[in-house]
Amino acid sequence: MVDDTVCEKTKPSSRALFSIQGSTYHHSHLKGKQVYGHAVVETMLRTGDVVYPFALERYEPKGKSKIDLACDMIKQVPISNQKTYVLIDSWYPSASVLQTSAQQGFHVISGLKTNRIIYPQGIRQSIKQFASYFSKSDTDLVTIGTDHYRVYRYEGKLNFLENGVVLLCWKEGEGLEPKQMKAFLSTDVSLSNEQILSYYSKRWSIEAYFRAAKVHLGMDRYQFRSTKSIDRYLALLSFVSMCCIYSGQGNLFDGLHQYRRQKQQHWIEYIYKQAQSGVTLAQIKTQLRAA
Repeated sequence: MVDDTVCEKTKPSSRALFSIQGSTYHHSHLKGKQVYGHAVVETMLRTGDVVYPFALERYEPKGKSKIDLACDMIKQVPISNQKTYVLIDSWYPSASVLQTSAQQGFHVISGLKTNRIIYPQGIRQSIKQFASYFSKSDTDLVTIGTDHYRVYRYEGKLNFLENGVVLLCWKEGEGLEPKQMKAFLSTDVSLSNEQILSYYSKRWSIEAYFRAAKVHLGMDRYQFRSTKSIDRYLALLSFVSMCCIYSGQGNLFDGLHQYRRQKQQHWIEYIYKQAQSGVTLAQIKTQLRAA
């Protein structure tokens, strides 16, 4: 899974002497507007229900693009003898990402913008234009979890791909209006409609991780000014996440709660041993910086 998030910061006043290095305006998908801070591109690996952070890079507008950073990370992923899928949202399926993934032997499953060009019956048109011709009888009903979707399957040429599967999807009961449609791409044409949508739904793990990392691990609460310190902090955060996931047997929250319990027990034992050795309460408070 490859995606990016914004670590939002407060924009400094014009009179600020020292601002945080590398910070600028980035588009926030969550807020739907430009926000000030640092953008981070991250790659996570998933096998079964276990998800681990794998690589992370801070994006700088004057440096490599997010697409280039994504390609660099995909190249670093170990090649497996099992089928491997790169899961990305509609912002990332560029020609370079698809080519890099193919060179690694990986397939891509992604969201797709509806202005992308396809060639049904050799006729060049956008996905949105093509969708305007459908009726309910042209679609199949697909169930993913508890949700039901009307799906049309196109297999053939795209502007950036010689052959792939594009699924045009509508939530059951909401009509077949092009503006209500979601499109998805799979470079693995052997997958069924249900498999493509089910695999793509696993991409949500990286969104959940970003939220957990911000809320529980302070991913966006650092107060360093230099980019060197920020990069080190983000690297340490990824390492801590891996340790928590490992100790929680695949669950970040279980590992984090386990660590916090151990820390609390450590302080209780420390206070107990200090009191037994005759250390006064005032001294213990001073040692714990609680005076």
